[in-house]
Amino acid sequence: MFRPENGELAQPDASLVPAVVKAFKVLAALNDADEPLGTSELSRRLKLGKSTVHGLLTTLASLGMLEAVNGSKRYRIGRGIRALSSRAGGQRDLRGIARPCLERLAAATQQTAFLGVPADSHVTILDMVHGRPTLSISAPVGSSIPLLAGAVGKAIVSTWEPQRREALLAKQVLPAFTTRSIVDAVAYRRAIEETQLRGAALDVDEYVDGMRAAAAPIFGPPRELVGVIWVAGFSRHIDRSRLLALVDEVARAAGEITRRLGAARDVGATT
Repeated sequence: MFRPENGELAQPDASLVPAVVKAFKVLAALNDADEPLGTSELSRRLKLGKSTVHGLLTTLASLGMLEAVNGSKRYRIGRGIRALSSRAGGQRDLRGIARPCLERLAAATQQTAFLGVPADSHVTILDMVHGRPTLSISAPVGSSIPLLAGAVGKAIVSTWEPQRREALLAKQVLPAFTTRSIVDAVAYRRAIEETQLRGAALDVDEYVDGMRAAAAPIFGPPRELVGVIWVAGFSRHIDRSRLLALVDEVARAAGEITRRLGAARDVGATT
Protein backbone atom coordinates (compact mmCIF):
# COMPACT_ATOMS: atom_id res chain seq x y z
CA MET A 1 0.00 0.00 0.00
CA PHE A 2 1.07 3.65 -0.43
CA ARG A 3 2.58 5.30 2.62
CA PRO A 4 1.67 9.00 2.40
CA GLU A 5 4.03 9.93 5.21
CA ASN A 6 7.18 9.04 3.28
CA GLY A 7 6.06 8.49 -0.31
CA GLU A 8 7.13 4.84 -0.31
CA LEU A 9 5.25 1.76 -1.37
CA ALA A 10 4.97 -1.07 1.10
CA GLN A 11 4.97 -4.71 0.12
CA PRO A 12 1.54 -5.34 -1.48
CA ASP A 13 -0.73 -8.04 -0.14
CA ALA A 14 -2.26 -10.76 -2.30
CA SER A 15 -5.51 -8.86 -2.82
CA LEU A 16 -3.83 -6.04 -4.76
CA VAL A 17 -3.34 -5.91 -8.53
CA PRO A 18 0.43 -6.17 -9.20
CA ALA A 19 0.37 -4.01 -12.34
CA VAL A 20 -1.35 -1.17 -10.50
CA VAL A 21 1.12 -1.39 -7.62
CA LYS A 22 4.03 -1.21 -10.08
CA ALA A 23 2.48 1.76 -11.85
CA PHE A 24 2.24 3.64 -8.56
CA LYS A 25 5.85 2.75 -7.80
CA VAL A 26 6.84 4.41 -11.07
CA LEU A 27 4.71 7.48 -10.35
CA ALA A 28 6.08 7.78 -6.81
CA ALA A 29 9.68 7.49 -8.03
CA LEU A 30 9.20 10.16 -10.69
CA ASN A 31 7.39 12.42 -8.25
CA ASP A 32 10.33 12.21 -5.82
CA ALA A 33 13.05 12.57 -8.47
CA ASP A 34 14.82 15.89 -9.00
CA GLU A 35 15.06 15.29 -12.75
CA PRO A 36 13.35 13.20 -15.45
CA LEU A 37 14.24 9.50 -15.38
CA GLY A 38 14.55 6.85 -18.06
CA THR A 39 13.80 3.14 -18.16
CA SER A 40 17.23 1.96 -16.99
CA GLU A 41 17.40 4.26 -13.99
CA LEU A 42 13.84 3.46 -12.88
CA SER A 43 14.49 -0.24 -13.35
CA ARG A 44 17.52 0.01 -11.08
CA ARG A 45 15.79 2.10 -8.42
CA LEU A 46 12.61 0.02 -8.32
CA LYS A 47 14.25 -3.37 -8.88
CA LEU A 48 11.86 -4.11 -11.75
CA GLY A 49 12.65 -5.54 -15.17
CA LYS A 50 13.38 -3.04 -17.93
CA SER A 51 10.63 -4.40 -20.15
CA THR A 52 8.10 -4.01 -17.32
CA VAL A 53 9.21 -0.43 -16.62
CA HIS A 54 9.19 0.43 -20.31
CA GLY A 55 5.62 -0.85 -20.67
CA LEU A 56 4.46 1.12 -17.64
CA LEU A 57 6.13 4.31 -18.87
CA THR A 58 4.67 4.14 -22.36
CA THR A 59 1.19 3.30 -21.04
CA LEU A 60 1.19 6.12 -18.49
CA ALA A 61 2.54 8.55 -21.09
CA SER A 62 -0.16 7.56 -23.60
CA LEU A 63 -2.77 8.44 -20.96
CA GLY A 64 -1.16 11.83 -20.29
CA MET A 65 -0.07 10.85 -16.78
CA LEU A 66 3.61 11.17 -17.74
CA GLU A 67 5.49 13.34 -20.22
CA ALA A 68 8.52 12.38 -22.29
CA VAL A 69 10.88 15.34 -22.00
CA ASN A 70 11.58 16.99 -25.37
CA GLY A 71 10.84 13.79 -27.24
CA SER A 72 13.47 11.84 -25.27
CA LYS A 73 13.01 8.57 -23.40
CA ARG A 74 13.23 10.30 -20.03
CA TYR A 75 9.95 10.95 -18.22
CA ARG A 76 8.42 13.26 -15.64
CA ILE A 77 4.97 13.61 -14.06
CA GLY A 78 2.53 14.85 -16.72
CA ARG A 79 -0.22 17.44 -16.83
CA GLY A 80 -2.86 14.71 -16.82
CA ILE A 81 -2.10 13.47 -13.35
CA ARG A 82 -1.83 17.00 -12.02
CA ALA A 83 -5.22 17.86 -13.49
CA LEU A 84 -6.78 14.72 -12.04
CA SER A 85 -5.48 15.52 -8.55
CA SER A 86 -8.57 16.98 -7.00
CA ARG A 87 -7.46 20.07 -5.08
CA ALA A 88 -4.20 18.34 -4.15
CA GLY A 89 -1.76 20.62 -2.38
CA GLY A 90 -4.29 23.44 -2.46
CA GLN A 91 -4.55 23.41 -6.27
CA ARG A 92 -8.02 23.80 -7.72
CA ASP A 93 -9.46 20.97 -9.74
CA LEU A 94 -9.46 21.81 -13.46
CA ARG A 95 -12.15 19.27 -14.26
CA GLY A 96 -14.45 20.47 -11.49
CA ILE A 97 -14.01 24.13 -12.42
CA ALA A 98 -14.50 23.50 -16.13
CA ARG A 99 -17.51 21.21 -15.86
CA PRO A 100 -20.22 23.93 -15.63
CA CYS A 101 -18.66 25.71 -18.62
CA LEU A 102 -18.63 22.46 -20.61
CA GLU A 103 -22.29 21.86 -19.81
CA ARG A 104 -23.30 25.37 -20.86
CA LEU A 105 -21.19 25.15 -24.01
CA ALA A 106 -22.73 21.82 -25.04
CA ALA A 107 -26.25 23.11 -24.36
CA ALA A 108 -25.69 26.37 -26.26
CA THR A 109 -24.02 24.78 -29.30
CA GLN A 110 -25.88 21.44 -29.28
CA GLN A 111 -22.52 19.86 -30.09
CA THR A 112 -20.08 17.83 -27.99
CA ALA A 113 -17.86 19.88 -25.67
CA PHE A 114 -14.48 18.45 -24.63
CA LEU A 115 -11.86 19.28 -22.02
CA GLY A 116 -8.31 18.03 -22.55
CA VAL A 117 -4.84 18.31 -21.05
CA PRO A 118 -1.80 18.50 -23.35
CA ALA A 119 1.38 16.46 -23.09
CA ASP A 120 4.45 16.33 -25.35
CA SER A 121 2.83 14.44 -28.21
CA HIS A 122 -0.89 14.21 -27.48
CA VAL A 123 -3.89 15.65 -25.64
CA THR A 124 -5.73 13.47 -23.13
CA ILE A 125 -9.50 13.92 -22.89
CA LEU A 126 -10.30 14.78 -19.29
CA ASP A 127 -14.06 15.38 -19.61
CA MET A 128 -16.83 15.50 -22.21
CA VAL A 129 -20.45 16.66 -22.38
CA HIS A 130 -22.85 15.83 -25.22
CA GLY A 131 -25.12 18.44 -26.76
CA ARG A 132 -27.45 16.21 -28.78
CA PRO A 133 -26.54 12.63 -27.85
CA THR A 134 -28.16 11.04 -30.90
CA LEU A 135 -26.30 13.26 -33.36
CA SER A 136 -23.08 14.15 -31.55
CA ILE A 137 -19.46 13.08 -31.77
CA SER A 138 -18.10 11.04 -28.87
CA ALA A 139 -14.73 9.91 -27.50
CA PRO A 140 -13.93 8.08 -24.26
CA VAL A 141 -12.66 10.12 -21.32
CA GLY A 142 -9.04 9.09 -20.83
CA SER A 143 -8.42 8.57 -24.54
CA SER A 144 -6.11 10.90 -26.44
CA ILE A 145 -5.73 12.69 -29.76
CA PRO A 146 -2.48 13.85 -31.42
CA LEU A 147 -1.03 17.11 -30.15
CA LEU A 148 -1.38 18.80 -33.55
CA ALA A 149 -4.89 17.56 -34.29
CA GLY A 150 -6.87 20.25 -36.10
CA ALA A 151 -8.24 23.11 -34.01
CA VAL A 152 -6.87 21.63 -30.79
CA GLY A 153 -3.33 21.65 -32.16
CA LYS A 154 -3.60 25.22 -33.39
CA ALA A 155 -4.98 26.37 -30.04
CA ILE A 156 -1.98 24.82 -28.29
CA VAL A 157 0.67 26.05 -30.74
CA SER A 158 -0.78 29.56 -30.55
CA THR A 159 0.36 29.73 -26.90
CA TRP A 160 3.97 28.75 -27.63
CA GLU A 161 6.83 31.21 -27.68
CA PRO A 162 7.67 32.36 -31.25
CA GLN A 163 10.97 30.48 -31.22
CA ARG A 164 9.25 27.21 -30.38
CA ARG A 165 6.63 27.70 -33.09
CA GLU A 166 9.27 28.48 -35.70
CA ALA A 167 11.29 25.45 -34.65
CA LEU A 168 8.22 23.28 -35.24
CA LEU A 169 7.57 24.75 -38.67
CA ALA A 170 11.22 24.58 -39.67
CA LYS A 171 12.04 21.05 -38.57
CA GLN A 172 8.88 19.00 -38.56
CA VAL A 173 6.60 17.94 -41.40
CA LEU A 174 3.11 18.89 -40.31
CA PRO A 175 0.82 15.82 -40.11
CA ALA A 176 -1.76 15.26 -42.82
CA PHE A 177 -4.75 13.69 -41.06
CA THR A 178 -7.03 14.43 -44.05
CA THR A 179 -6.72 16.08 -47.44
CA ARG A 180 -7.85 19.32 -45.75
CA SER A 181 -5.10 19.32 -43.11
CA ILE A 182 -2.83 22.37 -43.19
CA VAL A 183 0.64 21.05 -43.98
CA ASP A 184 2.18 24.17 -45.51
CA ALA A 185 4.27 26.15 -42.99
CA VAL A 186 3.19 29.55 -44.33
CA ALA A 187 -0.51 28.64 -44.21
CA TYR A 188 -0.14 27.13 -40.73
CA ARG A 189 1.61 30.24 -39.48
CA ARG A 190 -1.27 32.33 -40.84
CA ALA A 191 -3.79 30.05 -39.10
CA ILE A 192 -1.94 30.51 -35.80
CA GLU A 193 -2.05 34.29 -36.19
CA GLU A 194 -5.81 34.10 -36.80
CA THR A 195 -6.17 31.90 -33.73
CA GLN A 196 -4.38 34.46 -31.59
CA LEU A 197 -6.59 37.26 -32.89
CA ARG A 198 -9.82 35.32 -32.31
CA GLY A 199 -8.80 33.68 -29.05
CA ALA A 200 -9.73 30.28 -30.49
CA ALA A 201 -8.92 28.06 -33.47
CA LEU A 202 -11.24 26.54 -36.05
CA ASP A 203 -11.07 23.29 -37.98
CA VAL A 204 -12.88 22.43 -41.21
CA ASP A 205 -12.38 18.72 -41.94
CA GLU A 206 -8.69 19.06 -40.97
CA TYR A 207 -8.49 16.31 -38.36
CA VAL A 208 -11.44 14.09 -39.33
CA ASP A 209 -13.31 14.15 -42.64
CA GLY A 210 -16.84 15.43 -42.12
CA MET A 211 -16.08 17.09 -38.77
CA ARG A 212 -15.73 20.73 -37.78
CA ALA A 213 -14.40 22.05 -34.49
CA ALA A 214 -13.38 25.12 -32.50
CA ALA A 215 -10.82 25.05 -29.69
CA ALA A 216 -9.27 27.48 -27.20
CA PRO A 217 -6.46 27.27 -24.63
CA ILE A 218 -6.98 27.41 -20.88
CA PHE A 219 -4.36 29.01 -18.65
CA GLY A 220 -3.48 28.62 -15.00
CA PRO A 221 -1.21 30.92 -13.03
CA PRO A 222 1.37 32.07 -13.85
CA ARG A 223 0.07 32.01 -17.46
CA GLU A 224 0.81 28.30 -17.86
CA LEU A 225 -1.12 26.33 -20.44
CA VAL A 226 -3.07 23.78 -18.41
CA GLY A 227 -5.79 22.62 -20.77
CA VAL A 228 -7.80 22.99 -23.95
CA ILE A 229 -11.55 23.25 -24.39
CA TRP A 230 -13.16 22.45 -27.72
CA VAL A 231 -16.45 21.78 -29.44
CA ALA A 232 -16.76 19.31 -32.31
CA GLY A 233 -19.63 18.32 -34.55
CA PHE A 234 -20.49 16.92 -37.95
CA SER A 235 -19.89 19.30 -40.84
CA ARG A 236 -23.45 18.90 -42.11
CA HIS A 237 -24.70 20.56 -38.92
CA ILE A 238 -22.17 23.42 -38.85
CA ASP A 239 -21.96 25.90 -41.73
CA ARG A 240 -19.32 28.64 -41.93
CA SER A 241 -21.29 31.25 -39.99
CA ARG A 242 -22.14 28.73 -37.27
CA LEU A 243 -18.49 27.69 -37.02
CA LEU A 244 -17.40 31.29 -36.48
CA ALA A 245 -20.04 31.58 -33.76
CA LEU A 246 -18.66 28.42 -32.14
CA VAL A 247 -15.20 30.01 -32.13
CA ASP A 248 -16.53 32.95 -30.13
CA GLU A 249 -18.43 30.72 -27.70
CA VAL A 250 -15.43 28.47 -27.09
CA ALA A 251 -13.14 31.47 -26.57
CA ARG A 252 -15.54 32.86 -23.96
CA ALA A 253 -15.72 29.51 -22.17
CA ALA A 254 -11.92 29.22 -22.10
CA GLY A 255 -11.68 32.76 -20.74
CA GLU A 256 -14.17 31.99 -17.98
CA ILE A 257 -12.30 28.86 -16.90
CA THR A 258 -9.00 30.77 -16.98
CA ARG A 259 -10.47 33.47 -14.75
CA ARG A 260 -11.76 30.86 -12.34
CA LEU A 261 -8.29 29.37 -12.20
CA GLY A 262 -6.98 32.78 -11.20
CA ALA A 263 -4.91 33.47 -14.30
CA ALA A 264 -6.90 36.28 -15.91
CA ARG A 265 -4.43 38.96 -14.86
CA ASP A 266 -1.46 37.02 -16.24
CA VAL A 267 -3.19 36.34 -19.55
CA GLY A 268 -4.27 39.93 -19.98
CA ALA A 269 -0.78 41.18 -19.27
CA THR A 270 0.81 39.12 -22.01
CA THR A 271 -1.67 39.39 -24.85
